[in-house]
Amino acid sequence: MTRNSYSAPIVAIETVIAVRPSRVIAVLCGCISIMLLMLSIAATTWLEADGRREGLWELCKWRDSKGVEVDCEKNNPKSKAWLDACRSLCLLALFSALISVIIACVGLKTENFQWKYHYYKASMVIMFIAVTFEVIALIIFPVKFLEEVDERPYKKWEFGWAYGIGWGSAIFMFGCAILLLLDRDSEEVVYREKTIYQREPEPEEI
Repeated sequence: MTRNSYSAPIVAIETVIAVRPSRVIAVLCGCISIMLLMLSIAATTWLEADGRREGLWELCKWRDSKGVEVDCEKNNPKSKAWLDACRSLCLLALFSALISVIIACVGLKTENFQWKYHYYKASMVIMFIAVTFEVIALIIFPVKFLEEVDERPYKKWEFGWAYGIGWGSAIFMFGCAILLLLDRDSEEVVYREKTIYQREPEPEEI
């Protein structure tokens, strides 16, 4: 009769890479900010006044009091250098945020934990740059408009929903960068001991 026998146990170190929920949330915030910024840039409702809607690229006029739109014409960039600056800053913010999200996604996917920290840090820095670009554009627009408001034939005016969405995008960008900043030094690598028992081969019966 034979009985099972085991050799001395072997202790192995198992490496587990854990993804922090805050970094997943940061990527989601970055994606939301990009979508909001694209909508804000493309919209023509940064400013509403006396039957007109004005955006970064077009000025839309209404046909009558019923609000039927007749046409949208492009703004004259030569007469408004500050508007050109707002356009450029918004596009730079959009491009920077997109690059930041891509880098963060690469950091989430990579299995090399040493490179993860470099990816997250680069993503955080670029996202802060994107926030800076967008906030500057959102400040320039109302400041320069108020300087020219006396020269415009507007009796009633207000900033539109697209301008508000621009601030919403900036808030999500800032939240993304803060999440990457607060959690950048947290440990993502977990080492676990795993005991392995190897079974000895049974002796041959004679």
